[in-house]
Amino acid sequence: MQGSTSNQGMFWSQARELFEEIVNWFDLDSICGLEHSQIESKLLETRYELLRPLLQTKIF
Repeated sequence: MQGSTSNQGMFWSQARELFEEIVNWFDLDSICGLEHSQIESKLLETRYELLRPLLQTKIF
């Protein structure tokens, strides 16, 4: 069971890092020049990348 706990920590860490990247992306001045649809597309793109490690914490 120890390996499972170790994997969960790794996946939580990956998810947290990606979440922080998304938040930091919103803080960039360059986002101000984007259309709403471009911002939405970026969020849709990163949504699965963020959800994957969160789901993996429950699988492993």
